[in-house]
Amino acid sequence: MNAYAPGRLSNAVAAICPDIQAHARRPSTPPDERRLWWELSCCILSSQVPFALAVAAADAIDAAGILLFDHRGTDAQSLTSRLAEVLSTPLSVEGRSRSYRFPAARARHLAATHTAVITESGSLRALLNRFGDAAEARAWFVTHALGMGPKQASMFLRNAGLSYELAILDRHVLNYMAALGIYSGTNLSIAGLAQYLQHEIVLRDHARTLDCPVGLLDWAIWIVMRVANRKMEPIAI
Repeated sequence: MNAYAPGRLSNAVAAICPDIQAHARRPSTPPDERRLWWELSCCILSSQVPFALAVAAADAIDAAGILLFDHRGTDAQSLTSRLAEVLSTPLSVEGRSRSYRFPAARARHLAATHTAVITESGSLRALLNRFGDAAEARAWFVTHALGMGPKQASMFLRNAGLSYELAILDRHVLNYMAALGIYSGTNLSIAGLAQYLQHEIVLRDHARTLDCPVGLLDWAIWIVMRVANRKMEPIAI
């Protein structure tokens, strides 16, 4: 791992935050049911998989239209099999043919999540509309959406436009926090919601010092850390 210079990292993040906030404030149309399912699929499919490959897989599922129908009268295994068939088909990713890494497991996760959403509220939009706040929504998805941890749930709720107050603690953010001395763990993935909330509070406090919502701060961190990681030499201290 590169020897990051904490001051330079935080300054770079602070410089990017206003542009990201300005982008987030631009008027936009709320995502429809189809877009919501694409966003949720992409979040589940991106675990341990390059993001471009997850996007291609989500696009393939969207094109098949599988998650846009009420499957309550359909055998659960049938839905899983249809999703697995799509995920087992080679995908075009940046001009190359790629295979999705976990077709059977992710098909099972998506099928179970779809069943939970439809059983609970009939549609993904109706489900999101019933929550009192984003934290309640995240807790529901972590509990009921198979294969969806707090990071993926936070990402989905941000991308769905529900809240910018949930942190996405991915490896880039945790490396940034470690460089600043506000994360001392060795894991680059936090699965449990209780532990996740502890580290989210720490990052939220840091976000306040930069006058940036924590759900937008991690966008800035992601950009800065990707640039820092691409450098062959450590950032000078």
